[in-house]
Amino acid sequence: MNSPDNNRLEQQEIDASAKWPVLTFLGSALCWLVLGGALQLGAALQLHTPAFLGGCEWFTYGRLAPAAQNALVYGWGMNAAFGFGLWLMARLSASALRHGGWLFVAAQFWNLGITLGVLGILTGASTSFELLELPRFVTVLLLVAYALIGLWAVSTFCLRNTEHVYVSQWYLFGAAFWFPWLYTVAQVMLFQAPVRGALQPLVNAWYVNGLYGLWFVPVALAAAYYFLPKILGRPLNYFYLPAAGFWCLVVATAFSGGSRLIGGPVPSWVATLGTVANFVAVPAVVMISMTLFGTLAGRYAALKESITLRFVFLGLLGFVAASLLNFALSLRSVAVLLQFTLVGELRDWLLFYGCFSTMMFGAAYFIVPRLTGRAWRSGALVRAHCGATALGLVVLTVTLLAAGWQQGKLLNDPAVPFADLTKAMLPWFTARSVALMLLAVGHLAFFVNFCWSVCPFGSAAEAPAEFHLPPAMSLPAKEGHA
Repeated sequence: MNSPDNNRLEQQEIDASAKWPVLTFLGSALCWLVLGGALQLGAALQLHTPAFLGGCEWFTYGRLAPAAQNALVYGWGMNAAFGFGLWLMARLSASALRHGGWLFVAAQFWNLGITLGVLGILTGASTSFELLELPRFVTVLLLVAYALIGLWAVSTFCLRNTEHVYVSQWYLFGAAFWFPWLYTVAQVMLFQAPVRGALQPLVNAWYVNGLYGLWFVPVALAAAYYFLPKILGRPLNYFYLPAAGFWCLVVATAFSGGSRLIGGPVPSWVATLGTVANFVAVPAVVMISMTLFGTLAGRYAALKESITLRFVFLGLLGFVAASLLNFALSLRSVAVLLQFTLVGELRDWLLFYGCFSTMMFGAAYFIVPRLTGRAWRSGALVRAHCGATALGLVVLTVTLLAAGWQQGKLLNDPAVPFADLTKAMLPWFTARSVALMLLAVGHLAFFVNFCWSVCPFGSAAEAPAEFHLPPAMSLPAKEGHA
């Protein structure tokens, strides 16, 4: 067995090889997070203040809202997942990232494609399909960039210097293959050789459900499965459950997209299959929760000591809440009331932001000091980011849940004029803007702290790292987690 000193030396060499590619992806992600959050706040303000930016056609709600969503999903979300996934795959494979210069090229291609795509949406060149609004001319650019990034992740795994394949690697390796499959099939079936009629919303629902469930959720769970035992210094609890939870979640998610179309213009068996698949996902959520919360059990005091653990804990709560909400919306009796309300938006927001984004925040707080060799410059900005994120998520969740419930009841009452429904939603839209403003403050604090921390100048460069590696763990091979 390698000594702790040798292990740490090896980790430092791996971090050195991943430093600039990972910081490039994380820096790009944070730029998109700030921009996407600002665009999203602007779109939210227009719902209760229609005159806001109303004089510019580029920033009308129909363009601003999809531009914000795509900037956050493909700009922030994908870049953050690339940076974290490459770093973690190298760490768990005990293998340095080779020829990292190509990753710089891939990062430039990806971000150029997203920039052109978001500008295309704002100028009116978007499509009508959710999360596929980016103009078609950027598709090839994005796929080429993704191929370069995915090639490095897969090659790092194939050249690993360890015999074990860890739980986090299952999720990262699976996500690396699932996204190009989802994106390519959706592009072909909706644009290159478009299907007709009711098949179009079915393909779109399948893609949206797969993007959240087979890309963002697996990357988030990979972070949770890595950081909990790593920081707590203890093995995963119920070590025999992760494999079953992984396959159960994958199979259920692959077939659950139809549940988004309950009552829609599709054969009834499509929605029924999606509902059944969501029932199958329940044991997966239970097994994953037992493993992760079981690992944390009795050690909740550690949340005070590690900002990474706090964000991971927030992400786990977001994962459970989104899963429960998704299960509820797959029931026809609930969908009749809430399907076309803000509750559906809340489900996707909890998956993407409440689960994935908070996990990536925690990952960044763990990774950056190890790549730069310095602590985060400002503890106040760290606390501001954590506090604003937690408070913003609580306000947004309560607001959208209550607003969606009222919206559903009013929509199902034929005696209520639509104008009255719109007036009833104005206070909730205002509260949502407040929540998004809180999140935007957190984004700005995170961005400023990141730029300050990676800057090589300043007297705080040699400050001790805020996070410390836990003691070396001697675990049985089947329970270990590097």
